[in-house]
Amino acid sequence: MKKCLTAIASLAVAFGASLASAQELGGEAWVGLDAFRSLEQRVVEAESELASLKADQLERDARPASLSLDAADVADAPALTPKAPEPPKTTFPNIKMSGVFQVDTVYFNQDATSLTEFGRIQDGTDFRRARLAANGSVTETVNYFMQMDFAFPGHPTFTDLWIESTKMPVLGTVRIGQWKQPFSLEVVSSFRYTTFMERSLVFIPFTPFRHPGIGFYDNSENLKHTWAASYFRTGQDQFGNTISTDGGHGTAERITWLPYYDEPSGGRYYTHLGLGHFLNVPPRNTVNFRTIPEIFVGEYGSSGATNPVGTSGLAIPNVLNGTPFFVATGALTNVNAYNVIGTELLWVNGPLSLQSEMMVNFVSLTGGNTAVFPGGYAQVGYFLTGEHRPYNRVAGAIDRIIPFEDFFRVGTRNGNRTGKGAWEVAARASFIDLNDQGILGGRLVDTTLGVNWYMNPNSKLVFNYINASLDSPTFGNSGTNIFGMRAQVDF
Repeated sequence: MKKCLTAIASLAVAFGASLASAQELGGEAWVGLDAFRSLEQRVVEAESELASLKADQLERDARPASLSLDAADVADAPALTPKAPEPPKTTFPNIKMSGVFQVDTVYFNQDATSLTEFGRIQDGTDFRRARLAANGSVTETVNYFMQMDFAFPGHPTFTDLWIESTKMPVLGTVRIGQWKQPFSLEVVSSFRYTTFMERSLVFIPFTPFRHPGIGFYDNSENLKHTWAASYFRTGQDQFGNTISTDGGHGTAERITWLPYYDEPSGGRYYTHLGLGHFLNVPPRNTVNFRTIPEIFVGEYGSSGATNPVGTSGLAIPNVLNGTPFFVATGALTNVNAYNVIGTELLWVNGPLSLQSEMMVNFVSLTGGNTAVFPGGYAQVGYFLTGEHRPYNRVAGAIDRIIPFEDFFRVGTRNGNRTGKGAWEVAARASFIDLNDQGILGGRLVDTTLGVNWYMNPNSKLVFNYINASLDSPTFGNSGTNIFGMRAQVDF
């Protein structure tokens, strides 16, 4: 603005000087009409520039004091298209941590025959599982997994420990280590996502579960089929170790088919079918088929005088007392091998689900006889809040429940706000028969009712009522009513 005022003043001085000079010369030195008009035009332009500067100053004065001139200029400038960020680069090796714990409370109510056979089964509270895990990749095609359970019977130990190579020709993914072997829908599906507190009656005696070995798995491109097979050592202790020069090996194979899967709904409607085989040649021809009544609670106790006490007077726990096995064949020392054939069904129609597995165990005894032990379960579940049971098409397994809304309850000025989570009711019937070829292990039928409250995808509360109806070869028929509650969180 100062420059503009100076220019106007200079023009005025120059104009005055020219006019005076012309008057002195009597008009002879007049610069002419064109020069005068040019000078007049310059004065008009200067006045216009001065008016524009005044208007700009008034506009700046009207803006908020916190907005500087430079900021205002930037705000008025046209927006620039941001550059798309580059995707993060995967580094190797990498690691991801996870964990889960379950705390259970269990109560027993026994009839007279049950009390005679088992004595008073103790009520209790325990941590059923308390696990920490690490998994990741060491290269683009090599993965690893390690999981420790701090509530494991005996002392803390690993449950899973394996390495695998993906994208292998023909085989797909090859895995070495200890993991849940490919047999049974209940086995390959995580305990985090099971409907009831424990798996069914056939789980403990008829499935391989975790063993150290080598295997492979793969799936079709359209995700309608999966297949897996493995060879492993059997008869290992709880820490994954096994020694035997007489038997002690087995195989497992599993195939699944997804004849129907509704893509538009995100898998709210589907049908899963599966078939599996498990072979076990037990170490030293010895095996004991037995199971608990679909619930367990226990504590560590002293083993008497042989238990080390130390100067503190506190015994080191090394005996686990808890829910007894309701059916058991006892140690069979004449088993050459046994083969278990299992079928799988999972049908999901929105909030309604049906799940069933049937198994037959063919036990080859020395001398040429074969004992046949059948077992299985069927269950139904229904989400009162409308959710469904998700499905992992790559693994052919049940996946994590995702509530429509998480549970919450917060106070506001207008009252309390609440989210209800997901609510599911379920029922299951399961059975096992361990009587054949002179073997008297007993028959057990369990009827289970359950209510699940999924507070969010990672937390749930579970209530189970179990009626265990036992036909014992020694004591006859007995009934035991069991009430169990669980709180679970995994991350």
